[in-house]
Amino acid sequence: MAEFYFSAFADEAANDLDGQIAALRDADIHFIEPRSIDGRGILEFSEEELKKIRAKLDGAKIRVGSLGSPIGKYGIDEDFESYKAVFEKALVTCKILGTDRMRMFSFFVEQKDLAKKREEVLRRLAYMTKRAEEVGIKLCHENESRIYGQMPREVGDLLTSLPALGGIFDPANYVVNGADPLEGIRATLPSLVYLHIKDALPDGTILPAGEGEGHIGEILDLVDAHTDAPVMLTVEPHLKSFDAFAQIDTHHLRGKHIFKNNRESFAFAVSALEGVLRERGYRKGDMGRWKK
Repeated sequence: MAEFYFSAFADEAANDLDGQIAALRDADIHFIEPRSIDGRGILEFSEEELKKIRAKLDGAKIRVGSLGSPIGKYGIDEDFESYKAVFEKALVTCKILGTDRMRMFSFFVEQKDLAKKREEVLRRLAYMTKRAEEVGIKLCHENESRIYGQMPREVGDLLTSLPALGGIFDPANYVVNGADPLEGIRATLPSLVYLHIKDALPDGTILPAGEGEGHIGEILDLVDAHTDAPVMLTVEPHLKSFDAFAQIDTHHLRGKHIFKNNRESFAFAVSALEGVLRERGYRKGDMGRWKK
């Protein structure tokens, strides 16, 4: 059985690092996936600034579970050589922040050109995974929209073709792109490293865990049956005021839920995931770990 623990894109709770730390501590979350701080992308910070960020996180006893980098989130026809320095900066950022995992993507590709661009996608990813391995970093691919790995078939292709590449499973991204999240988790499980948690409806409405068509509870059970290792669940609310709840009959908390700030909506998203876990028979233990 798996042991689930929470991380989060805490920039959705607060802009500044102190606010992000406070939101994590209030939610009993001990890991962060840093993406932006004070409106700056995580790769925009100098090494000295990153050391200060690390010191503050260490002081709060919060670890970096994975780097929320934007690597690979650019057009496949753009010059690869010019991005290698950015990639090297991302590897250094991982080292300074004390993580051996990096979230990344497989380049924006016109979906009609997938077959034509496949070889170049694999060439670039092979270079990056090899280079990351050399410095002890695991690259983890997210199934984002409009990239080569948008659909389960392409995700399976990438993870099978590049054994060193890890998989991040995001159910909401599959739902909004018209794919079956259950097919997506089957494609990802052999190489699964961790999950991003948000839910969605096919019309693009993003919702907390258990409120959409992401089959999150069922997927957690599949992961639980697949591994005995710890598995990180990164809360990624993508929600501001939850104004969608004005029209949708929700499962966990019925009625209208419009919150006054992102801190409240972030806390609700964490509570929603906890509710899904409880409904599936998981129980919370020390340090925020969940297992059956």
